[in-house]
Parts: sequence; C-alpha cells; structure tokens
Amino acid sequence: MRAHIVMRRVALAAATSSALAGTLGAQLPSSSPAGFGMAGNYTAMARGYEAVALNPANLAMPGRPFMSFGVAILGGTLGMDPVGFKMLHDQNGAVVDSATRNSWVDLVRSSGRQRTRIDGGVTPIALTIGPIGIQAGVSTYTNMDMSPDMFEAIMFGNAGLNNGQAKPLSFTGTGMEAAVFGTGAMSLALPLPFKFTAGVLGPENLAIGITGKYIVGSIAVAKDGGSVFGTNSVSWNFPVVMPHDTSNGMVGMGTGADLSAAWSAGPWKVGVLAENVFNSFKWDTTLLQVKSVTGYFDADTNYSSDTTLAYGTAPLAVRQRLSTQGFKPAMNIGVAFRPTKFLTITADMHKQTGGDDAISIGPKDRMGVGAELRILPFIPLRGGVASVTDGWQAGGGAGIRLLGYELSVSGAVRKRGAATESGFMVSVMGIGH
Repeated sequence: MRAHIVMRRVALAAATSSALAGTLGAQLPSSSPAGFGMAGNYTAMARGYEAVALNPANLAMPGRPFMSFGVAILGGTLGMDPVGFKMLHDQNGAVVDSATRNSWVDLVRSSGRQRTRIDGGVTPIALTIGPIGIQAGVSTYTNMDMSPDMFEAIMFGNAGLNNGQAKPLSFTGTGMEAAVFGTGAMSLALPLPFKFTAGVLGPENLAIGITGKYIVGSIAVAKDGGSVFGTNSVSWNFPVVMPHDTSNGMVGMGTGADLSAAWSAGPWKVGVLAENVFNSFKWDTTLLQVKSVTGYFDADTNYSSDTTLAYGTAPLAVRQRLSTQGFKPAMNIGVAFRPTKFLTITADMHKQTGGDDAISIGPKDRMGVGAELRILPFIPLRGGVASVTDGWQAGGGAGIRLLGYELSVSGAVRKRGAATESGFMVSVMGIGH
C-alpha cells in the first residue's frame, strides 16, 4: 500500500472529525481575523464585536462603533509532528520509497509518538450596541497520538523492518482526545472618571468591562488497551469514553466570568483581560460511558465485539484527567502605540494557569508584538510574531473596509516542538467593527 496515501487518509479523518464536532455546538473563540493576523497581539486594540472575547472594556472607550455586527467568522490550526504535512506533501503523487519511510519511523521512535493537533473556532454571530455586546461561539480541539510501533505497522507492516521476519508490534500509547464547546456570552462596559496623567499624553479615558458566559461541552477519549500486531495474529483492545447513548451529547456544563480594563491617552492604549475569574464548568461523568472495542484473529480464529460498559471501567488515567479538567484563570495584557495615523504597533502577553488540568485550545502562554499599517485607510495590512509555549508563531493578514463593511482574512504559521502548524481565520462579514 502507498504509505503516503494512508497518512493522508488519517489526517483527513482527523480534520473531518474536528469539523463535524464543531457543527454540534469552547470557551469563547476570538472573532477577530485582525488579531489572528497579528499573532494574537490585539488585546488593547479590539473594539466592536471583537471586544466581547478579547477585551470587553473597550466597548466603553472612544472610537468604538455605536453598533457592530459580525457573522460566520471561522478559523483554526492544524499540525503533525515529527512527520509533518510538508514531508507528506513533498511525496505527493509518488510511492514513498523504503529509505524515506524508514527515516520517518526513526523520527517517530526518537520522539516517542506521532502526534496530530487540530484547533478550531466558529463565531456564528457577534453583536454590540453601545457598551453591550453578545457573542455565540463554538471551539473544538482534537489531539491524536500514534505509538511508534503503530506508525511502523502503517509504513511497513510487521515485517518490513525485520528482514521479512514477522515481529510483534505494540500499539500501547495510541489514543485520541476530542472535545467541542459551545459558549454564549454577554458583555457590559462602563467608563470610569479617573485620570492618571493629567492630560500630559493627551485626552485620557478609562473603562472596565465584565463578560458572563454559559458553556456546554462534549468530549470523547480513546486509549489503546494493549493491542498487538503479533507474528501470527492480531488482537485489539480500544476502549472509548464517550457521551452516553441516552444523553444529548452535551456532557459538560458551567458558567464563567471575565473581567477587563482599558485605558488610553494620546497615542497609547492599554488593555487587560482576566479570563475565568470564576468558572464552574466540569464534566458530568454520569453522562459518560465506555465503548469497549475488542477483537482477535489468526489463521483459525476471527472475532470482534463492541460492548457498552459503565464509566467506572474507563482507564484510571482518563478518569483522573476528566475529574479535574476545567477552564482555569488566564491573564492577557496588551499595549498599543500609534506613532502616526498610518501605523499602530502592539505588544501582548498571555499567561494560562492550571497546568495539565486546564482546558486549553492552542498554546497556553504567548508573548509577542504586532503591527497594523493603513497607508490606504480602507485596506488594513497586519502582521505579528510571538513566542508561544514550546515554540513561536507568526501571522499576517489584510482586510477590505468599505462603507462600514469589512472582509478580513488572516493566516498563521506556528512552531511547537517538532510540529509546524498552519492556520487561517476569515470573517465573511463585519459591520462597524
């Protein structure tokens, strides 16, 4: 079998599962292609409907539109490592030779796994009127691990690297976690009368904002339970934790609140967002079950079974993880400086707390700079770079703004560990933002 075709099908299945999950119903996704193109360095600049997720205090600051409206805003990132999409693309249309496949197997063995990560978000609608904003959003993530032995089996079978002699290959370490979250949010911003610079830098403004969120979620976790591609037989054991058949698919629920502040004076702007100051989201494990998929075949025997079991039979590591998972506090601080009417320079920092217990879509930590250039006022050009957890990120984008309407598109490249992740974000229609 052509190995590159197999790998492309695996990647397509992962992307498709994420997309389907997103249509069902995360923590509030960003609705800003401008911020995505500036590598996330947008906390101080977000205004209009973008501010609901990024800094609601900006809804009480000068320059925000009285009314703004955005629909069909979507984006995401996709990455594989250590065998990445570029390696697969370079072999497109050709049979992958043994030496190349062998080098890929060596990479996966050195890394300990072949990993695929997919993050995505969709904002069907976001709206602001004066200092009040609402947003409905869907976010999803899929993380898949493939054991080195399983990767070798896909590349060569269980004899290709053993001089034609069959050898046992273990799939232990192979697994997948996929989750989808639907969030409804409402924001309110209030101006404050305090002044700090006595007008030295120019007209000064200060505001605070609060966002209330209602979150529902669904999750599926699969972990190999000891499958073996043996010398004369194949056995598989793959328990999958998933929503109970009698549930509506949504097995997590909670409410949360974000607090924010914004300040401006002359060419300077500062934004602060404290996410999840309060958040009660948790998984309701009484709505989960285990689908135990097992089977075996050799020259004389062939059987398989699909059994539904109680959640208590799930692997201990999975139960421990789901019992502590939640949306943990995070801090965003941003600064923007406008030296001329054509150029705005930004700097941002994002810090996520909670360690492995925190549900996190994308990197947990980020620090970077960005810029927006408007030589032609109706065609903003954007770019940015950032240091993120285990790597870096760079982005770029542009918009066309006419008569209050804006169409925006942005792209990004992110390096995390050995993985190169590619992403995009597009706003089909934005009004007044």
